[in-house]
Amino acid sequence: MRYATARKPGGLLMIDRRTLCGAAMGIAAMSALSACGGQEGGSQGGAETVPASWLKCRVGKLSEIDPLLVEDRAGLQVLSAVFLPLMRFDANGGLVPGAALSCAVSDDACTFTFKLPEHAVFHNGERVTASSFKIAWERLVRAISSDEGTSDAEPEFGRWGSLLRLVDGYEALRAGRASEMVGLRCPDDATFVVTLTQPCPYFDHVTAHPALGPVPAAALADPEAFALKPVGNGPFALKYPWERGRGVMLASFADCVIGAPLAAGALFDPMADTVAAYKQFRAGNIDITDVPVDQLSDAEDIASPAPDGHSMTVDARLAHGVEGGLLYLSLNCVSGAFSRPEMRRAACLSVDREALCRKVLKFSGEPALGPISPRVAEMQPWDACTYDPEGSLQLVEAAKLAALQNDPVEGEGSAEGGAEADVPLPDPLDLDIDLIYRKGGTGARVVAHVVRDLEAAGFSVKTEALDADDFVKRYRTAEFDCALRALEPSVPALEAIVDELLAYDRSSAGISVYRDEQLDHVLAEARQATDVATRRALIQDALSMAGESLPLIPLAHPAYTKIASDRVAASAVDASGKIDLFASDLV
Repeated sequence: MRYATARKPGGLLMIDRRTLCGAAMGIAAMSALSACGGQEGGSQGGAETVPASWLKCRVGKLSEIDPLLVEDRAGLQVLSAVFLPLMRFDANGGLVPGAALSCAVSDDACTFTFKLPEHAVFHNGERVTASSFKIAWERLVRAISSDEGTSDAEPEFGRWGSLLRLVDGYEALRAGRASEMVGLRCPDDATFVVTLTQPCPYFDHVTAHPALGPVPAAALADPEAFALKPVGNGPFALKYPWERGRGVMLASFADCVIGAPLAAGALFDPMADTVAAYKQFRAGNIDITDVPVDQLSDAEDIASPAPDGHSMTVDARLAHGVEGGLLYLSLNCVSGAFSRPEMRRAACLSVDREALCRKVLKFSGEPALGPISPRVAEMQPWDACTYDPEGSLQLVEAAKLAALQNDPVEGEGSAEGGAEADVPLPDPLDLDIDLIYRKGGTGARVVAHVVRDLEAAGFSVKTEALDADDFVKRYRTAEFDCALRALEPSVPALEAIVDELLAYDRSSAGISVYRDEQLDHVLAEARQATDVATRRALIQDALSMAGESLPLIPLAHPAYTKIASDRVAASAVDASGKIDLFASDLV
C-alpha cells in the first residue's frame, strides 16, 4: 500500500492526541448504548434511599464530577445539573441565556460580551461575577497539577479546555508562558468579554457546554474537596460530598438565576449495567433509565412513545431519538484507492446503513444520510448515502474497464485542491483497502458489516484492530485507507460539527488527508457571517460540495432509548443523550 500525507503550509496537519484519542473512544461510547451490561461499578442493589419527592435517574458509571476532571457522559450529566454556563440549550435544543442576561457579538465575530445579573450566587452564597467565569475557564486550560514533582513528565490537561482554543491567550496559558488568557476580560463584575483570535459566530453555542460554568474561589483554594463536592451555580446542589462508587445526591437550588427546578431533588445512580438498571426500574426503584436492547419490546408494552422522540410525559414515557454525533469512515483521499472520487462514491453507495443499525447497532444508531444529525439541523441528505449496491458495483467495473483501455477516469486527481505532479497516482486497478479501527465495543462488528458491503462492490479489505495509542499514531501519519471513527460533538451546534468534520484549518481530528480549497473558502465565509440565515446557506453549500467529493462516509447517528416511570410528570432528553433535569418533574 502507498500512503501520502496532506500538509499545511510549513508542516504536517497537527492533531491533538487527547482529542483524537477521545474521538476514537467515542466509538466505544456510542457502542455502549447497545450493550447489555457486564461492567463493574455503580450501586448494584437498587437505588439509594432518598426522599419520595426526589427523582431517581440512572446515569451510568461515574468517574469524576469536577469540570476539570470529567471526561465521560455520566460526569457531564452531573455538571449539567450543578453548573449553569453563560448560555444553555432548552428542552427543544434552542440556545437561550443561562447565567448571562445577554450576549452581544461584534461585527467581526471575534468579540463576545456577556452581561451577568447582579444577584447571581453560588450554592455557598458567594456572588457569581465575571471573574468567576475567568477563573473557571483558565482552570480548564492550565495543566493539571501533579504531585510527582517531576519536571520532565508530560503535562496532563483536562478534556474541556480545548473548547477555548480560539480564545486569545489560550496557547500561552496552556504552554505555561502566561498566567492568564488575555482574551478574557472583566471590565466590571457584571461584564465578561471574550476575544477570539479568529471569527467564530457560533462561539456563544460553545459557552453552553456544562464544563464552562463558573467556579468559586474554593475550587482553587481546596481542589481536593472541590472535586468531591463541586460548588456551582446550577439548579441543583450536592447535598453531601460524593463517595466514589455511590450515587450523587442533589437538592434543588431555589436561588438559581433561571429559577428553581421543578423537582425537589434528584439521585444520579451510577449503576453501570443497563440490564440491572432496567430491572431496578421495573421494581420501582429508578424513575428514568436507558432501555437495554433485549427489553425494547417490554418497554414498548408498558409505555407509549414520545411523539418528538425526546419529551417524556405521563402519557408518553418512552423516548427514542437520535443524538448529534456521527459514526463514520474517515478516508485517505491522497493515496490509495480512495484518492479517486468515483471510488469514494462507490464505497459510500455500497453500505447498507439500515441493516447496520438494525442488526449490528441494535437500534442504538439510526442511519446517517449525511454528516449532520436531524437533531442538530435539517440539512439536505447526501445522495451517495443511499444504499445502491448495483450503482456501486457499476462504478467499480467502469474504473476497471477504463484502466484496461488505458483511459483514466475523468475527475481523478489530488485531494489537495487540484492535480499535483509530486503526488503519485495509484494503480487504477488497486482496490486493496486498509481499514483501521480501535479495539473495544462493537467496533469489530461494525467493521465486519462494512467489509461485507465493500467486498460485494469489488474492494478487497484488510482490517486492523488497534490499541488507542497505535490508532492515534496511524491516523496522524495517514497510514490507512479508511478509519472507523466517531464524532461526539462537545456542543450540538451545526457550525461546530461542520468545522470539525470538514474544515482543514479548524478540525482537530475529524479530517485526515483531504483538502478542498474551495470548500475551505466557503466555510471561511460562513465564519464571517453573523446573520444566521446567511451562515446556514453557506454551510449548506459547503455540505453539498462535501457530498460530491466525499472525504468521509457517514454511517450512523447514535441513538438513545430511555423510559420514565409513571411517577414522572415530565422530562426530556437533550441532543447529547443527557436527561434535562431542570425540565423534569414528578406527578
